[in-house]
Amino acid sequence: MNEELLARARKIKILLNDVDGIWTDGKLNFFLTPQGQVEEIKSFNALDGIAVRLLRSAGIKSGVITGRRHGTTLARARNLGMNYFYQGFLTKLGPLQDVLKRENLSADEVAFVGDDLTDLPLLEQVGLAATVPNAVDEVKKAAHFITQRKGGEGAYREVVDMIVAAQGKMPAFLNAARASCWTCPDAPELHIVTSQEGIA
Repeated sequence: MNEELLARARKIKILLNDVDGIWTDGKLNFFLTPQGQVEEIKSFNALDGIAVRLLRSAGIKSGVITGRRHGTTLARARNLGMNYFYQGFLTKLGPLQDVLKRENLSADEVAFVGDDLTDLPLLEQVGLAATVPNAVDEVKKAAHFITQRKGGEGAYREVVDMIVAAQGKMPAFLNAARASCWTCPDAPELHIVTSQEGIA
């Protein structure tokens, strides 16, 4: 990591992320139920799950801003103990402004991980913009950090590890893990906001 990236990462107090293409590989798997309803299946990576708990242990908050509305993603965010969940937002600046106001933060204290054009406004405003190697070109140009791993393969974890390491908090977690005594603070109440502008 270069010094500019380290400086950006040291300031981060909350990490926000898109879902499809970041937590997942971007593929949308649909099936038809016997009742004729269309349902969607998502696959998440366990490395990213531990990443959210690493953030919580490091005192860094987390949240999702996604254009889709999906119960599985909400359940995942709640299970991991995230702080914020915004779904159905194809226009994502509103959720960012809400987080900044609620947390009394400036944009340079926020990191965001996204991969598509709807993520550009956030990536261009936050202090640390991250993306994956299979993101669209415009997003990669806007990013301060591009992961080595693809979305759904632990890319989110790569961003978390970088931030936690930059803030000097990784050695304590490694020592606790080796001693089998790592504990995580209790999960906060999840703040949920749903917009109807996005995709169900």
